Amino acid sequence: MTPRERRAAAQALVAATVRIAGEGVALMTRVAPEGGAFVVWDHYPPDDAVDPDSGARWFYHAHPPGEREEGEHGHFHLFLDRTLLTGEPIAGPVGGVSTGADVVHVAAIAIGMDGLPFRIFTVNRWVTDEWLYPAEAIAPLLPHFDLAGAGGDALVNGWLTAAVAFFRPVIVDVLRARDRTIAAWPRDGDDFEDRAREVLSAATIDINDAAAFG
Repeated sequence: MTPRERRAAAQALVAATVRIAGEGVALMTRVAPEGGAFVVWDHYPPDDAVDPDSGARWFYHAHPPGEREEGEHGHFHLFLDRTLLTGEPIAGPVGGVSTGADVVHVAAIAIGMDGLPFRIFTVNRWVTDEWLYPAEAIAPLLPHFDLAGAGGDALVNGWLTAAVAFFRPVIVDVLRARDRTIAAWPRDGDDFEDRAREVLSAATIDINDAAAFG
């Protein structure tokens, strides 16, 4: 990623954040169901927001208060369509059949109660029923992560597209850290379905980094 590309991503992310703030409707409120009441664990939107051209998709959800990071409202799970990936996955759905769409989890972005992002993290395969691919297979596709045609709230789609672009180095780092975590497992069972292993890597982020960069 060139400095010019990162600067453009920073400017797009700051512009989207400023516009969202100016409209007075925070990110999580923009994805809330009609009436604004979240049901924990439910996905918003229910069938994901999907860009038909890029294969990028997302959903937002919130865990119960006792199962969230401190200060977290919820998080966006970000995906690519499995057909975009080459090579062999590290792990796949049980029996080779996913319960929903055939997706590859890119990362999750945690959103604070103030509506701003503060953490990027990865999860174990079972969490999103994904086809888990190595970091080096996902990284080349990140420049093409584009939600412009995903429908729904255009500002949310634009913000997420810019966030993935600007924080791409962080995403690659947490994916590589995830792979190192997996490589260190003793493999004495089906670790990818182990409910005790959920978040596999994480990094703190700050929207002010984009403001400073741009």
